[in-house]
Amino acid sequence: MRKKIKTALTIAGSDPSAGAGIQADLKAFSLLKIHGLTVTTCITIQNTQYVKQIHKIPPQVIEDQIDTIFEDITPDAVKTGMLYDKETIQSVAKKILQHNIKPIVDPIIRSTTNNPLYHDKYSFINTFKKTLLPKTYLLTANIPEANALVGWKIKNLHDVEKACKTLHQLGVKNVLIKGGHLPTKQVYNVFSDGKKIHTISLPRIPNKEAHGSGCTISALITGLIALKEKPFDAVKKASYITWEMIRKGYNIGRGADTINLLLHIEKDTPPVPPPDKSNDHLNTWKDLKDAAEKLTSTLPITYIPEVGINIGYATPNAKTLKDIYAVDGRIIKTQDKPIRCGKIAFGCSKHIASIILEATSFNPHVRCAMNIIYSKKNLELCKKAGFTIGTFDRKKEPSDTRSTMKWGTKQVLEKLGFIPDIIYDTGEIGKEPMIRILGKNPVDVVAKIHKLLELEQKKHMEQLK
Repeated sequence: MRKKIKTALTIAGSDPSAGAGIQADLKAFSLLKIHGLTVTTCITIQNTQYVKQIHKIPPQVIEDQIDTIFEDITPDAVKTGMLYDKETIQSVAKKILQHNIKPIVDPIIRSTTNNPLYHDKYSFINTFKKTLLPKTYLLTANIPEANALVGWKIKNLHDVEKACKTLHQLGVKNVLIKGGHLPTKQVYNVFSDGKKIHTISLPRIPNKEAHGSGCTISALITGLIALKEKPFDAVKKASYITWEMIRKGYNIGRGADTINLLLHIEKDTPPVPPPDKSNDHLNTWKDLKDAAEKLTSTLPITYIPEVGINIGYATPNAKTLKDIYAVDGRIIKTQDKPIRCGKIAFGCSKHIASIILEATSFNPHVRCAMNIIYSKKNLELCKKAGFTIGTFDRKKEPSDTRSTMKWGTKQVLEKLGFIPDIIYDTGEIGKEPMIRILGKNPVDVVAKIHKLLELEQKKHMEQLK
């Protein structure tokens, strides 16, 4: 029996710059390992700077596209994007009803470059509210889009909640209002199922215009719902994934940044943080991921022990392993370079996390640690760099010790009375000797590694003279 491949359909406009529209939707579906289907509603002539022209597809052609897909395939989820005018909305709404579709609706009104993506705003909004909103399973609106649909200006989070209620009254089952346009320090995405309001807090990313972010989050939500995620769970995951795509956005032209749809979902996007701790967790995850990327691009494989490298970073006021991010796997060596195996996740490293927890209990400002290979040469480099150094002897470890790293770190801290830059041990039978580097944060730890590399390079140059 053939394995059923999940499918998702996007009914939207075409963007030749491929940052938004059906092109972005297809990329988002592919990242989730979903087969994407498309119905084109209009062809735009645009780039990263402006929308030059819009050519609508005749309503009958749109209907024929939808019918032909449903004759052969039953999509697991369907989203709508750019619908452009009254006739297009009516055609799509008719087919949604006919094929019993529960659509995720992205009410696109303007492009990132602030060009209108509709014809005759009054009839467009009116028709949208009367024919499509009552059939909408989940609406994904930004603040200007929500303003247009409710008919008044949203100024704060209280207004967002009020707008959610208004949209429910218009027939929408689930509402997401994205808060990037509000003048708040954080970005708040607000989700409502008509019974309860949920707020997702995200650190604001400065200097990013993020062409395609609205299409992408809506497509990710659609894909996750196709994978049987519940609406709020889909919204949460899509919010964090899109946040990292915006952060890692790039510029392909002279205009708006393009959202980064080249990420590896299973490796490069943040996990959903615990409730009420999203900012601490996202910032910790971001800093550690950036450090891991720097390490894999600059660290010689000679620094990698047989067991590999792990680097961990604790959230502020960390208490348990679940408050510490690390590589879920290790940084290992190939023939010529380090590679990271696994994503950055919390609660996934007992060894490095035990060192960090012991250190933070002694000094809450020291929240990061990583291991490198032990050698007399590396130890001498640490001394030459002026690093403070502590050591413990595995042979003295009590037989009932539950965590060698916790015990060893505690021995060093009690002996020295402070947290050193380096903690090492020379191993034991079946236990590889190791050097651990400790610091306030990943930038601090990576700087210490680079200091060792500079000293090694300097020594090598002196030997060549």
